[in-house]
Amino acid sequence: MRTSILAVALAYLLIPIADASAQFRKCLHGDNETRAERLRRESAVEFADRINDAQTNARRFGPRANRKYVPLDQLSNLPDTPDGFRVQLHTDGESYSFSIKDVRDPCRYAVFSDQSGDVYQGVPMPPRVGPKLLSKGK
Repeated sequence: MRTSILAVALAYLLIPIADASAQFRKCLHGDNETRAERLRRESAVEFADRINDAQTNARRFGPRANRKYVPLDQLSNLPDTPDGFRVQLHTDGESYSFSIKDVRDPCRYAVFSDQSGDVYQGVPMPPRVGPKLLSKGK
């Protein structure tokens, strides 16, 4: 029991160090962005616009009985996913949301949107240092 508590405490102490090391890596998108990375980022933003347009068309011009937002694989006229990005789209038919994440960027840059059509871009907040509540005791 004492060994497992020590192992959990040690792992907890090392997690912020691992997360902090990502902060010292060079972000691909920011003040020092190269031309190639800027083009990749711009293609991801353009891809987000194309997804929103395709969802609008699916809902507006779909079969009368089924004018709903659709999964990514049912959207037509989309270009290929930008190089080095991963797309996730979720829909219940009445709404949708998606993210386009740069899998090469140590700072985890992403573009995201939903049925509002507004496109956002950014990076995650830095991890909080401090104890995390794993479960509530009764």
